[in-house]
Amino acid sequence: MTDIIRPLNDMTASEVLAEEGNFVNFSRALELSGVGGMLERKGPYTVFAPTDGVFNAETIGNIIGSAKLDMVLWHFIVPGKYTYADLQRLPVLKTVSGYPLLITPGDGGIRVSGAKIFKRDIPYNKGIIHEIDRPFDSLPMRQ
Repeated sequence: MTDIIRPLNDMTASEVLAEEGNFVNFSRALELSGVGGMLERKGPYTVFAPTDGVFNAETIGNIIGSAKLDMVLWHFIVPGKYTYADLQRLPVLKTVSGYPLLITPGDGGIRVSGAKIFKRDIPYNKGIIHEIDRPFDSLPMRQ
């Protein structure tokens, strides 16, 4: 029996993040918090996904010790599907939690609240994922 390879746009956000391979921590946090399930029931959403180098055990420990994990994860998720080209024309986006993300296009690419988009326009069945290189500036981690 051969494995059937599904296109990314048929896969859930969690499946795509697992397929990409460098989002283990973020994917696990989505699963533990229940936010991953919400991404599958509604949509579309744009997910700004930090890699394992950014969203590591220390970061997760700070989040869990200071705020509810699901509330922090909603700061990385925007209602609607925004491609990289769309982001070039927008000054700000609001996350599901109401947190404003400042969009800054420049010579080195687009920054979203200080985080650079490294890999862009990764499709999943309910939206799109952009890989970011660091946490957002002024992300409210402590309550």
